[in-house]
Amino acid sequence: MKTNSMNAKGEQELINGILAGNEATLTSFYKQHLPFLKSYIKRQGGSYEDAEDIFQDALVLVYAKLQSNNDLINTTLGGYFRGTCKNLWRNQMRKQRKWAMADIYADDINDDHVSVTEQLFQTDRKNLFYSYFSTLKDTTRQLWELAFEGKSSQEIAEYTGYTEKYVRKKKCETKKQIIQTIVKDPLYQELAEA
Repeated sequence: MKTNSMNAKGEQELINGILAGNEATLTSFYKQHLPFLKSYIKRQGGSYEDAEDIFQDALVLVYAKLQSNNDLINTTLGGYFRGTCKNLWRNQMRKQRKWAMADIYADDINDDHVSVTEQLFQTDRKNLFYSYFSTLKDTTRQLWELAFEGKSSQEIAEYTGYTEKYVRKKKCETKKQIIQTIVKDPLYQELAEA
């Protein structure tokens, strides 16, 4: 029982130090949690700079949460902070994938405001994507074509007769596979460096 009260006391001191902006507390917190975050984000394909950005964003969110009501944190502050970091990183990755996919499918090649060089770049990018997309099985390609039309997983499931869970799983597996394949293509390397 004494350990729990000691942990609670240490946890409250940490919270008070963060709320007060105590430099020693913040430095200690930074040293304790940044290595984990750098390792986690690096394994997820990010950089050390990404980890530092996520760390700062998470710290601001945790600070705001503590200011509003620290009783709402049902775990240790460190556990809550790490969970916040992971959620922020996942959200950032989702947004980047959506933008990347949107870039590939955007049909703005004939836009008068886009330079000829940019039009060629977009055409090359689409051609690279479609060269791999065309190698998919017909059923998988059909799922994606429906998704490109803006249909939800539920609508695709109803249309194809598959379960919604299968549709989501198949889309996820295919996206991962196609991205891994494209990234290895020398043309991708050229386009990424352009």
